[in-house]
Amino acid sequence: MLSNLHRYLGLILCLILLTIGLTGTLLVWKKEFLWLSFADARVAIDRKQQMAAIEAIEAQYPANTIQLIQLYSEGLPIHKVFLSERRYAWHNQAGLALQTWSANERFEDWLLDLHHRFLLGNTVGLNIAGFGGLLALLLVALGIGSWWRWRKSFSLRLWPGSLARRDLIRSHGHLGALFAPAFILIILTGVILVYPVESRLVLVDGFGESSEAVTQAEMAVVSPFSWPLAHNKVANKYPGAIVRWVAPASEKYPNNVIGFQQAQGLNRLGMSSITFTADHQVRVKDALQQRKVRRAFDFSYPLHTAKLGVWYRVLISLVGLALVTSCVLGVYSFTKRS
Repeated sequence: MLSNLHRYLGLILCLILLTIGLTGTLLVWKKEFLWLSFADARVAIDRKQQMAAIEAIEAQYPANTIQLIQLYSEGLPIHKVFLSERRYAWHNQAGLALQTWSANERFEDWLLDLHHRFLLGNTVGLNIAGFGGLLALLLVALGIGSWWRWRKSFSLRLWPGSLARRDLIRSHGHLGALFAPAFILIILTGVILVYPVESRLVLVDGFGESSEAVTQAEMAVVSPFSWPLAHNKVANKYPGAIVRWVAPASEKYPNNVIGFQQAQGLNRLGMSSITFTADHQVRVKDALQQRKVRRAFDFSYPLHTAKLGVWYRVLISLVGLALVTSCVLGVYSFTKRS
């Protein structure tokens, strides 16, 4: 019964899992692709230029155009600028423009859209990825149940000894059992990224309201506002913090926000932030003051996207290739009669 459920569910999901596994493995190495794409990405990082670069970038665009500036994106000496109407730009660390593009005109953006939305948009594509991920968790559980009778014959020789159906199924089962914890981790964090609000309600808030660690700051206001002064506030209050992104004030969002990673923080997204409001108030969101379960939840992004160093990227690449191989072995065994 379990074997049949696993077999037919796997057949339904195989194309989704193959696409996610292949594109995800390639996206893990986005940093190297960008390093090859821009000569400015192959120089040493100089963080002393970052605030001057922000001001130089802002000066190049009309008001209310910039939504976010991601500093030293992918750990390279280039900044990614998120503009209105799904436009983007790369700038070097001095603030000079390198390239501007729209939507999926760059390969890595097209690849991410294929991985995350199957090129079908935020309604259809995201739900395929989300529901596909939930069904994939069930698929892994059914697979472990089906494999359990083979557990005593488990070995690290994962490649099938022949193309006979029995050998293909056994190899598929052993591979799935070995990588099952990693599959569950990657699939679960992927579902969280597809459904962040719903996942937070279930996994963090217990269907209640979230208690954000946001406080009124005990620091002098920055008036008139400037990014160098804002950076000084971060540096003084949080020694060793690294600025990861800034969001300039606009008509829609009238506050300037600076996001940073604290010296003790592991999340490179910059989950802590200081907001400088239009009426010269200052608000601080301290990620390290969040509940532990919320901090673990926020860590799902670097876990899924392999933003934890080269060793982890290698590991996630192996997981992606194992997922692809498992799909191929499973589908091929389905076509075999003996």
